[in-house]
Formats: sequence, C-alpha cells, structure tokens
Amino acid sequence: MIDYNISTGDVQIRQGDIVMIDEPQATRQRLEQKLRLWQGEWFLNTDAGFPWLSEILGQRPRPEVVRSLIFDLVTNDPGVRSIESLQVEFDAQSDRQLRIAFNAILSSGVTEPMDFEL
Repeated sequence: MIDYNISTGDVQIRQGDIVMIDEPQATRQRLEQKLRLWQGEWFLNTDAGFPWLSEILGQRPRPEVVRSLIFDLVTNDPGVRSIESLQVEFDAQSDRQLRIAFNAILSSGVTEPMDFEL
C-alpha cells in the first residue's frame, strides 16, 4: 500500500511535491492514526477510531479487554495479516502513557516490529 506521509497532522510536501510512503511505514502510520482517533470523533464515520471513551477511560477495564480491543483494531487493518507478542503497558502513576508493542506480520509476509506511545 502507498499513502501520503503525514507528520504532526499535516501532509508532508517536499520541493512542491506530496511525500508518499509505502510499506511498512504506511501500515504503521495508518495504525497509529486509528489508535489516536477517538471513536465518534470523526463526524463522517462515528464508528471509526478506538473506543477510548466508551471502553477504556473511567471504566477500569481489565487488561485482557484492552488487549483484545487493540488486537481487533490491528488485525482488522488490510495491511496486517496477523500479530504476535502483543504487549500493552500503562503507566498511570507518572505520565499516564499507554505503550503498545507488537510484531505485525504484514500482508506482504514481512514481520515488522511496531511500538506506539499514546
């Protein structure tokens, strides 16, 4: 897959041309966008995004529920065949960061390590 390179919310332009990316960067970027988009936030498709508000925040979710939601989001991406070694770590005390790390087996068959801090 080929996609626009998006950095800090904007399409990147270099020397007057839109910068494009391909695998595995395109899949990494798409997954990060899906994880950062709150479900219901985009008015054109209120089902798009991750259910942060309805399933995670203020709900005291069990770790296996959070892992399952992340697993479903990642494996339903068209660029991902499967994932292995999914790790989800939440640091509630210091900086309230969620770290998600896994190895994605892309549709091309390549295994790509991915790590997101949200």
